[in-house]
Amino acid sequence: MRAGSGPTAYLGSEPAPDRGTAKLAAGLLLFVSLGALFAVLTLYQATSAGTAQRTLRRAVAALTEIDPLINRNYDDLRQRAALAAPGDNLTLRDYPVAVPLTPQQAQTISKTDLRRLLLDRSAEEMYGRGTAALRPAAAHGGSVGVFSVAGITNDGLDFLRGRNHDILRVLTLVLAAISLALAAGLAWSCRGFGRLAAVGLVTLAAALPELLGGAALWLYARLQGGGGAEYTQQQFAAIIRELAWIPIRDGAAFAVLGGAMLLLGAALAAWSDRRQTARYGAARPSLR
Repeated sequence: MRAGSGPTAYLGSEPAPDRGTAKLAAGLLLFVSLGALFAVLTLYQATSAGTAQRTLRRAVAALTEIDPLINRNYDDLRQRAALAAPGDNLTLRDYPVAVPLTPQQAQTISKTDLRRLLLDRSAEEMYGRGTAALRPAAAHGGSVGVFSVAGITNDGLDFLRGRNHDILRVLTLVLAAISLALAAGLAWSCRGFGRLAAVGLVTLAAALPELLGGAALWLYARLQGGGGAEYTQQQFAAIIRELAWIPIRDGAAFAVLGGAMLLLGAALAAWSDRRQTARYGAARPSLR
């Protein structure tokens, strides 16, 4: 029997130092890369047009308390519309985003339609221009200051816009390409079905922080928006809980994918080892 031809040789002895180092380095780099990819992917989804505008719509409705605001200023809007010239533009008093209305619109629009129009236009303006859309409200004595009282910073609102979504798209693609390259490097440094298990293990490990972080954010928002909280705090807690589902869903999906790869790779490796051991045992008498 030739040296090194037995099952021990097939299963592999201790890996060479250079391969072991490459495996460790590729695994750590892939973990960091995937962690960054998952985080950026979460922000990319949060800044998408549908999600961001829905969030901005709910935020403006909560912070301005739009229903009492419309009830308070609806008659005034109609009275000004009756006296306005045909080419004039009118806005609802004290509303922080300038949404112009023609005199005919202001006279005929219902409160429900006015509410929908104000929130839809506000979300579109803020998604395109950021918090710059709030600046005209200062000239009308608007409620921009309410945003500060509610603890919502200018930078936080300004982040939910299309420009940042485009930047995050590029970052997502770049990090995905880097992660694929590192996954290939990790697979190259492993042997047999251990390649699949190794990539799955790192994917699972990288997904858990996102999953746990999203769950912690959801729980924090749930506690902050309890029954004793004020109206604005309750509404923003609900918004945060909705956004927290993005990392929860993504983290769970990638954790399941990584776990499946890990289990499948381990099962196939064990099956391959048993098969090779049985084959070697059957061929052993002929080698005497």
